[in-house]
Amino acid sequence: MKKGVQKDYFKERIKGVADNLSHFVKDQNLEALHQMRVEVKKAHSLLKLQVFSDLDNKTIKYFTPIRKIFRQAGLIREAQLNLENLDSIQIQDEKMRHLLQITVEKETKTFLFKARHFGDHLKKSVEKTQKKVEAMPDQAISDFFRTHLQLASKNLKRKLFISHLHESRKSLKVLIHLHELSPNYQTGELQLNWPYLDLLQDKIGKWHDMHRTEFWMKKNKANKSSLKVIHAKLQEQLAEIRELKKDFEIKTLGLNGNGA
Repeated sequence: MKKGVQKDYFKERIKGVADNLSHFVKDQNLEALHQMRVEVKKAHSLLKLQVFSDLDNKTIKYFTPIRKIFRQAGLIREAQLNLENLDSIQIQDEKMRHLLQITVEKETKTFLFKARHFGDHLKKSVEKTQKKVEAMPDQAISDFFRTHLQLASKNLKRKLFISHLHESRKSLKVLIHLHELSPNYQTGELQLNWPYLDLLQDKIGKWHDMHRTEFWMKKNKANKSSLKVIHAKLQEQLAEIRELKKDFEIKTLGLNGNGA
């Protein structure tokens, strides 16, 4: 994959980061904050490919200041997701909602205060990172895809797979992001079932968000009836994931039941 293709993709992602950051700073639009984090994840996926091919590559190191902005925004995003999850399963716990709303307001104020310096951090980090982006041999890309597919498969097959679900999803998301970079690019002889992979990662992502909500609720001593509702939802989500992850390799490669 040519250096220019990767640099153009990286520039587009960083523009998305900057635009959404400005939007959030201007009017505290939470969807803009979410989209900013999405753009950071996509840029980071490209840099993982760079480091895979060359362990001495410094792109991820130079990208660290942007990841710090990402994590700061994540404190707001997680509280907002918790509120959305309570809405989705109709939990009317005013104490928990009040705590979450306070968290959103508090972390937003902290983020806006630090945002005064984010522009400079973004510019310096991008300049250094772009200089280290290199062309990628086809074989390296193919190996990268295989490695992450094998990692996801291994984690999904574990007896205690639940504790590894989030890692499985991260492996799949990296590949989906790189597929968006160049959807017509063929990774060697691999012909992947992208709709299936996207559906699986989405199911895992929603389970993980609900799992984080349960963790937060327990930490803040939510009432037992609320926790019971969340637990039931998590079991429902896990049942869907268990069914969907069956024959992962066959479904991923679009093979039939005989492996042909």
